[in-house]
Amino acid sequence: MSKKLFPILGTEDVPLIGREALLTKIWGELTKASPANLSIVGPRYIGKSVLLSGLVQRACSEESPYALVIDWQLGYSPPQSDEAFIEALCDSLLEAMGADPKYADHRTELQKGKSLLALREVMDLLELDDLAVLMVWDGFDKPLSQGLLSGQLFGNLRDLFYGKKHRVVTATRKTQTELARNKQVEDSPFWNMFDVSPIRVTPFGDADVEQALNAASLNLSQGGKSELNNWSGGHPVLLLSVLNALVGNAGEITNEEVNEAAEQVAPELSEFMDKIWGGFDTDTKGVLRHLLDNGELDNNKVGKDPRRSLVNRGFAELAGGKLKPSCRMFSKHVLESKQDTGSLAQLFGTWDGYKNEIRSILDLRIQQIKIVNARLTKLVKQSLSDIPDYPDDCLTNLTRIEEVALDEIWKNEFEGKSVIPNALVAYWTQHPRDSDKPIKKRMEDNDWDLPRDRLAQLIILQRLTGSAPKFEPKAKYVSKDTYVLLNAIHQFRNRAEHADGQEIHIGVAVSAVLMCVELLSCLERELGA
Repeated sequence: MSKKLFPILGTEDVPLIGREALLTKIWGELTKASPANLSIVGPRYIGKSVLLSGLVQRACSEESPYALVIDWQLGYSPPQSDEAFIEALCDSLLEAMGADPKYADHRTELQKGKSLLALREVMDLLELDDLAVLMVWDGFDKPLSQGLLSGQLFGNLRDLFYGKKHRVVTATRKTQTELARNKQVEDSPFWNMFDVSPIRVTPFGDADVEQALNAASLNLSQGGKSELNNWSGGHPVLLLSVLNALVGNAGEITNEEVNEAAEQVAPELSEFMDKIWGGFDTDTKGVLRHLLDNGELDNNKVGKDPRRSLVNRGFAELAGGKLKPSCRMFSKHVLESKQDTGSLAQLFGTWDGYKNEIRSILDLRIQQIKIVNARLTKLVKQSLSDIPDYPDDCLTNLTRIEEVALDEIWKNEFEGKSVIPNALVAYWTQHPRDSDKPIKKRMEDNDWDLPRDRLAQLIILQRLTGSAPKFEPKAKYVSKDTYVLLNAIHQFRNRAEHADGQEIHIGVAVSAVLMCVELLSCLERELGA
């Protein structure tokens, strides 16, 4: 694009174009008599960060009720522990205070030790001085989806805001229920202080488009505006890219000129649209392909998640009970790059092809499996969603997958009791099994309670399924296959928890997730009835 009024992609600062109504709504919630803590939700590239940048500017203005504004970008280097989160938050607060002498005592307190206690004391002191803090946490989904932060941390964070003047605004691609990998985090009372429904950032509306046209000094005919919407679906990146190509056109711009501009920029946006397509799950891809082949779908025949994924990006719209394609540029891109799904060589013949398409295969496999434990299925799907971009994050759920699977097994095998059944004890304490080291130790201690340690539970499962020498299978339901898969998942879990700076290769991450998917299948066969 030779003329570029709007910097859209890359490292440049992107100005806030449009969104006046949305920003006014957010600011109203933050400045009303009882201000709200806010959750901003929207897909990648829809403009959340640009919107929050505009919010920070407004919050730093003279008429703002907030004395300090923290603009924290968590997506670039997310904290890897509770302690790291608190330390980084303290650093952000110190940065917001700057060298202002009225914060000298607060800075001294924080610099003594960047701890939760110090942070809480400083926030309370600011409250007493009638100095409100606004924290803006952009990219908050990254630490949430990594699953490395505890429920206790979130409970402590709630104490910084609940019943105080201080407020927090978070920005994520999905809601905390969809993102949280830790059950304690998902159920934390931290989320109860967001008393307003998540504010969705969606494609540009008519008012946003008019603001963009005014900023570009462009005059589009009514037909030109219609074509601009048809080509872009209101997606900010696509729409502003077309306007960039129109900058300098004099007079009233016709629909033909808009069409030419859109055709011009489409090839330059091909890689960007590939990224969006690659981030879709198999269901969403299937729905869009069906829409492009048939023109529409009954709304009640489309799942909530694929529909929301497409509509919230401007790639589909609801009209008269039907879901229809609404973004010509993205639709053309998908149709023109559509691969022969019947050809394995076409899909997987190269490493890039395998890396980009393997998630679709695992998506399809997991759809074949009936749910035995909803929490377990959710955890596996979350790991799957990190392929191929975040292989390290794929493995962060393995500990919870192992825990939930083992709990489900014991619930069935031991009828919900936390003690090894007497009949099993009688068999295991007979010769030659009484010389087995773990069994011998239990006999000496006369301890037949189910241990809390998961490795110790795997040792019990190994003997229960007949996977150890001299032990016949005595399990009512589960098989050796389940033990082998869980044991391998345990080893991958150790690899993830003790990475020592060694990144996990995407091929290895895929292998670990595949075992988790097949564990679901084993449990369906063995416990599903």
